[in-house]
Amino acid sequence: MNDSLRWLGEHCYDPPMGHPGMRGGVSLTAVRGLPVAELLGRLRAREEEIAVPVRYRDFGLTADTASLRPCMYGTSGEWSYVLEGSGSSTWYERWFNDDPEVRPRPGEELVCLNPNIAVQPCWLAYAPGSEDTVWFTEFGESPLNSRKVDTTGKLAVLDAALRANGAVNPGPPQFRRRPDWVRFVREHHGGVPALVWQAVGDCLGIRIPRTDVEEGNLPIALLDDPFG
Repeated sequence: MNDSLRWLGEHCYDPPMGHPGMRGGVSLTAVRGLPVAELLGRLRAREEEIAVPVRYRDFGLTADTASLRPCMYGTSGEWSYVLEGSGSSTWYERWFNDDPEVRPRPGEELVCLNPNIAVQPCWLAYAPGSEDTVWFTEFGESPLNSRKVDTTGKLAVLDAALRANGAVNPGPPQFRRRPDWVRFVREHHGGVPALVWQAVGDCLGIRIPRTDVEEGNLPIALLDDPFG
């Protein structure tokens, strides 16, 4: 399916594509019910790109913008999303730097799929919208493996979707060691990230057109580097 998120997981460990678009090492940050301009603002995007949208493929980085992080952005139903092709997520990094701007507000459902290429492992972050609590789950594990309690029931729904898609390690007796399961999934199902991305997209109803991402047809914004 052209707009399924599976392909982004399949190419998780590919090197960055560069222009004209994105393919390898892509991260997703999406919030339901938040205007995309506000999501970009929380990630400290420059107002110039938001005010006058330019296609990703048509934007040329200069000496003044080389230290900034380019992203693509768009909407899918009620979701606003940001894609980055740098191997990590700006939202994820700002969260762990205790930036209050990226904390989800009550009622805001948030999901982040972070390939975390440089240090591993890949992370799934999910906030169901009841409070500002965010669950962090390593790809291949269950988001219910936490002492925190989700009163919305949405985390259980996401967990069921991941399991139904084969994206959670079933453990013994099928696989006594995690590396055995990871190898099996890689050889027969395109890899763990592929299954996670597909399950998350299907469960939450997030669709992103593959052609537009690979060809750079979505608009660009430049984000401040959290470590800059």
